[in-house]
Amino acid sequence: MNRDFAVAYTCCTIAFLELAVATWLATADQWWTAAFTACTAPSLLLLAALARRAYRRARAEAKHAEQPACGEAAAPLVPCCSLWAHSDGQAHGLGCTRAFLPPPLPRRDTHSLDEPGAAAFDDITRQPDDPTA
Repeated sequence: MNRDFAVAYTCCTIAFLELAVATWLATADQWWTAAFTACTAPSLLLLAALARRAYRRARAEAKHAEQPACGEAAAPLVPCCSLWAHSDGQAHGLGCTRAFLPPPLPRRDTHSLDEPGAAAFDDITRQPDDPTA
């Protein structure tokens, strides 16, 4: 059992016990105590959801890490890290699962170009960071 899974299980258990106690207090005409007891249950359920998410992510990362050892081509996890939406598919950190993939090859549609067009295409692809290209 992972620590995150244990935290999620404990938070859910405590939240449902608090709701049961709040129900019992409400039937015993202690409304204020029941309301205060029930107020902490949503935050515990939120904490449990976050812990379950961390547990599933850790399990997916462990499975992703063992795939190359088995000889399988591992697809990157989505999202690979917190910067995945703004990286345009590039590796951008030590925890990024895209760092293990080879870089994509440039598109080469030279078969449909004539000689001057192929030369211009080669000039553009030779210097992709040049703003004048």
